[in-house]
Amino acid sequence: MVVWKESLYVAGIPQKKQERIIRAIGRRRPVRGVYLITAPSNRKNCLEYMKANQILQPYYKEKEIEVYGLAGSEEAAQELAAAMLCGTYAATGGFAVVDYLEYRGREEGDTA
Repeated sequence: MVVWKESLYVAGIPQKKQERIIRAIGRRRPVRGVYLITAPSNRKNCLEYMKANQILQPYYKEKEIEVYGLAGSEEAAQELAAAMLCGTYAATGGFAVVDYLEYRGREEGDTA
C-alpha cells in the first residue's frame, strides 16, 4: 500500500500530470520515468529513491510504502532527496529526515 505524505515534494513533473501519476501509482498501474522518494527500509539510511514501477513487484504488495517525494527522472530524484536532506539539516542540525518531515507535516496540517 502506498501512503502519500501531505507535504509531498515534487520535482521534474508538471503540475497537470502530478495527480494522474499519483492515481496511477495508487492503483498499481505502471508509469514511465517516475521515481519515488520514500522512507528508508533500513533505519541507517536517511531516504531511499526507487523507480515507481518497482512497487508493482509482489514483494511490495503487502508493504506499506511512505512516499515523501515524486520525481520525473533519476537525476531529479537525486537532487530532490539532496534538497530534502539539506533542508532537514538546516532546520534541525541533524539528519533524521523522516522524523523531521513527519513533524513538519503535522505542523502544516495543524495550521491548514
